[in-house]
Amino acid sequence: MTSAPTAAAQASDRSPAPTAPLQPSPVRTTPATADRFRCAERLPLPAIDDVVVTRWSPDGRTLAVGWVGTLPSRRTPTGLEEELLFDALDIPTGARRPLGTGSHLEWSASGTYLSYWAIDGEELRIVRGGYLQDAPEATMPEARWVGDTLLFFTKDEIRRWTNGTITTIARVPKDMLPRYPADDVHFSADGERFTLTRQAPAGTIARYIGTTASGQVSGLGAEGATQTEWGPSGHTLLVRYPDRLELRDDDGTRSAPLDRFAGPIHTWAPDGNALLVGRVSPTTPGGDALDPFAVWGSNQASGGAILPNLMGARSFSPSGEYFVGSSRTGLQGTRLAVYRCGGATTPTDPIAGEWRASIATETRRFVRPVAAAVLQGAFGAHTGVDLTAPLGTLVFAADDGVVAAVGWVPAGGQRVCVQHAALIETCYFHLGPTLVTPGERVVRAQPIALVGLTGDTTGPHVHWEARLAGRVVDPLTR
Repeated sequence: MTSAPTAAAQASDRSPAPTAPLQPSPVRTTPATADRFRCAERLPLPAIDDVVVTRWSPDGRTLAVGWVGTLPSRRTPTGLEEELLFDALDIPTGARRPLGTGSHLEWSASGTYLSYWAIDGEELRIVRGGYLQDAPEATMPEARWVGDTLLFFTKDEIRRWTNGTITTIARVPKDMLPRYPADDVHFSADGERFTLTRQAPAGTIARYIGTTASGQVSGLGAEGATQTEWGPSGHTLLVRYPDRLELRDDDGTRSAPLDRFAGPIHTWAPDGNALLVGRVSPTTPGGDALDPFAVWGSNQASGGAILPNLMGARSFSPSGEYFVGSSRTGLQGTRLAVYRCGGATTPTDPIAGEWRASIATETRRFVRPVAAAVLQGAFGAHTGVDLTAPLGTLVFAADDGVVAAVGWVPAGGQRVCVQHAALIETCYFHLGPTLVTPGERVVRAQPIALVGLTGDTTGPHVHWEARLAGRVVDPLTR
């Protein structure tokens, strides 16, 4: 173990002063809301732009924020590269301090530790109070804290880290050894189980479920599923299909067809016992619309929810007091937005005025389709822009148009293509679940898909292409 500060913890220029197959379950789609899921009061927090990922501390007081910073680089023609930088934001005071650089942020249950996947090596960095405590080897980026014990994979071993001591819990069968990024592993919130998703070059996807204590793995039995996702508590598993949602837990399987909801977008309720399902209004401008969501999945769930049309990492704080995401501030920019839940009935502090001011002199038309960092630009043999963001992040149409294609293509994986006016077409590759169908009309900044890990990819991201009369152009300049 070391007690040396992380490099990011020494970067004082990033520390601004604080400012003040079963029968469908019943589906409730009534827009009337319970106050606890009515999130309309925007908090006056310090501005943090271009946020990609957020993670709440267990007490809901601190928000770990991953935002896009621009750093010098020899790998790009501009000499600059975007990278995720982590800060901790104290919600009551607005105080902000740096944490590190990487991906896959996770808090321990007590809030004592924060872990993240290091970009420059196969290791998980464990930070306490701004100081690096340990960096255990890990060959998969996903990890899970159970109490103050961290579960992770190192080759075929499931390991745990507790106060600097690493032990092996179990080994998975050799043919189930997960390899990143061809395979994707996620632990349940209680750490008792894990899912393993394996993609074949031809586009077929095999899904498995494992037991952490033994390492035993078996088929999930979810043919045709487009996504699996653990809830924020216990081991409730969401299995998403093109036409329905399933929740699986110890009580069995509950399912509901998607056409019974106002839209296909889901958010977990804070306790993890229910889903909020509906539509997100086009985010242009962001932060000035409230969307109704149905509450579904729990026997105790009732009523509905009202949520702001935020993009990026949408989630409730553990107690449900706050809802976080990002608002658009222009064609490319976004800003962290935290809303208080339980009281206000109309949106407060919209940023529509800032949006209008930012585009008053704009000659471009495309919005950035996802709250993400640019991993690689469109130059040379690279025909598009790679935007890196966590799995499940919403992907939006760059402009008005008609959906021209939806489906799997070699290398690109799951894709959506949209035909716009003036002979321009945009395509979005490596997607997870898609939210639109061929021939459907979409508007600028309308959700069309979720970030996935399909096709030939080095990690979760969207490859965004634009073509003018069949000729490749840079979408960031359109």
